[in-house]
Amino acid sequence: MNDIQQAIYDFIKERFEIGDDPDFTPDVHLFDSGFVDSLGAIEIVDFAEEHWHIEITQRDLTLYPMNTVEEIAAVVAAKV
Repeated sequence: MNDIQQAIYDFIKERFEIGDDPDFTPDVHLFDSGFVDSLGAIEIVDFAEEHWHIEITQRDLTLYPMNTVEEIAAVVAAKV
């Protein structure tokens, strides 16, 4: 994992109390797998915006899939 992926992965793991669940990986669908709900998605976006001083717009949310740690990290990396 790169630094952005690791930071997002660690944030989600801690914030949503995932622990050592072997199903939680950088490419798991966070929502379909039940790790995060829609309110959690807002928290992840807020974390990314504050941590990297970027803005993730509604357009970004529409254009780019942001369902996995890898997908979220790709959007963040493009904005940094």
